[in-house]
Amino acid sequence: MARKTNLSTAIVIRKAYEIVQAGDFNDLSYRGLARELNVQPQTLYRYVANIEELQIKVVLVFLNQLIDYAQDAVIGLSGEEAILAFARAIFEFSEQNHSLNSMLTLVSKIKDHDEIVAKIMELRDIPTKILQRSSSDPSKLNQHVQILMSLIFGFIEFTDLGLYRDKEKMTETLIAGMKEAIVNW
Repeated sequence: MARKTNLSTAIVIRKAYEIVQAGDFNDLSYRGLARELNVQPQTLYRYVANIEELQIKVVLVFLNQLIDYAQDAVIGLSGEEAILAFARAIFEFSEQNHSLNSMLTLVSKIKDHDEIVAKIMELRDIPTKILQRSSSDPSKLNQHVQILMSLIFGFIEFTDLGLYRDKEKMTETLIAGMKEAIVNW
């Protein structure tokens, strides 16, 4: 293989991200990444210590994009409208990024994932801040955010498993159900 002199950590992570986007996290390997970058697999160790570190960096890219997408969706909105926009944004992101579910599954297998947990908490902060405006009880607020996040990510999981054949219709049904539940929050 020809040597690639202009390699950097950013280029390695970007290429790894592209591999995951084209398939899922199970498609990411040092050998495959090295082949895509036209280098020997050992060369990659100069840029990322191991495959787990690479996976973490790619997960962080995904989570940053998801957070940005969700924040953009709720800008200028409040209350129920903002919560529903948040849910829709997560659903849309998962449709556009089919590896989201495999990424979430991978996170549970990574031993040292404090950075990832911090990013997930940053994502969780979006609905928390929205709901804080209408909730004076911190324990109820935490319950509502937990229910919301479980509904959203559980729905994504079930959708990826093929439980819902008409995803668009089921998404709208779930949003309508969430709308009814939120009224009582």
